[in-house]
Amino acid sequence: MKKSGILNAQLLSELTKLRHGDKLLICDAGFPIPVGGNVVDISLVGGIPDLPQTLKAVLNEMVFESYVIMNTLAEKNPEYYQLITQLFQAQTHVEVPMEEFIILAQDVKLFIRTGELRSASNLMLASASGTPQAVALYDISIKE
Repeated sequence: MKKSGILNAQLLSELTKLRHGDKLLICDAGFPIPVGGNVVDISLVGGIPDLPQTLKAVLNEMVFESYVIMNTLAEKNPEYYQLITQLFQAQTHVEVPMEEFIILAQDVKLFIRTGELRSASNLMLASASGTPQAVALYDISIKE
């Protein structure tokens, strides 16, 4: 039995396939995932898991060099906006309108659909290189 980290075999497998520059999207329950998108649906009930829970698990497995959020997140969900901007201090980022975010999602390699119900709670992440330099620069591990 795996003793820590992500236990969902499908999610762990799909995360392992991501390479430098590949994008993943942690999305809320209502996000319009493109037809044919590679989805791992981890939703259980409304609100479970939420964005912070999912992000914590993913960050303990992966390294990311940049992120994209909707430009309405700070207004609609300031708690999540603060969490994301505090965690990702070394990463470059862009804030875009919802319509543009949905267009950018066409290039996402992996969608992680959560039970999140809060508005604009979607986070697009670009995988960093696995070199020691990139890991040192971009690593975010969250321990409890």
